[in-house]
Amino acid sequence: MVFRTISTALLAGILAGMCLFALQRTLTVSLIHGAERYEKEARNVESPSDIFAKDPLRSMATLLGDIFLAIGFGLILSGVYAFSGRHGWLYGLLFGLAGFATFQLAPAVLVPPAVPGMEVASLALRQTGWWVAAGSTIVGLVLLFNLTRWAKLAGVLVLLLPAAVFRTLLSLSAPTTPLHPLALLDRAFVMRTLGCMLVFWLLLGAISGYLFARPERNPVSVPAI
Repeated sequence: MVFRTISTALLAGILAGMCLFALQRTLTVSLIHGAERYEKEARNVESPSDIFAKDPLRSMATLLGDIFLAIGFGLILSGVYAFSGRHGWLYGLLFGLAGFATFQLAPAVLVPPAVPGMEVASLALRQTGWWVAAGSTIVGLVLLFNLTRWAKLAGVLVLLLPAAVFRTLLSLSAPTTPLHPLALLDRAFVMRTLGCMLVFWLLLGAISGYLFARPERNPVSVPAI
């Protein structure tokens, strides 16, 4: 089971990570470069030379980061298949949707992705908001799909609680900028990033669910002695 879990995560993670890299290169990298130009013009300073900020090292680092990220999420999904006993590409899609809601959509409500040059809240507050949003989504989804009738409202309340607390009590504001073109870039970046991550999670879920179920569909026959 351990080998099955790790091998599934590795293969699915490599494939899904490469697909995520291709999506990012196609949809979001140009927005980041455009925002960096606005940031340099607004500050009227040259950024220090960074060898890792230039291609091809930048692209290679992004590709490796995407693959490692996908392998890590693949391990989580493979663990879910092992503990729940539910696998296959269809369950993989469903668990992939749950992963997208947990690690991308819910945190983006509190801490949306932002392009360079945007004015954002402090790093500590943003990190806390991300972890709270992800954790509450896990708890909320578990309650929502395991409790019955009116008890499901507890899951809904847990899902809504982080937004209420961080937006009203802790004043975690959304990224802002006085530059209208940069604001338009940021809006497009948020939508494209969420779209890329949705496709990524669906691919990772479908591939990992299919690979995890293969040993049961093709059992190894042991000849009788």
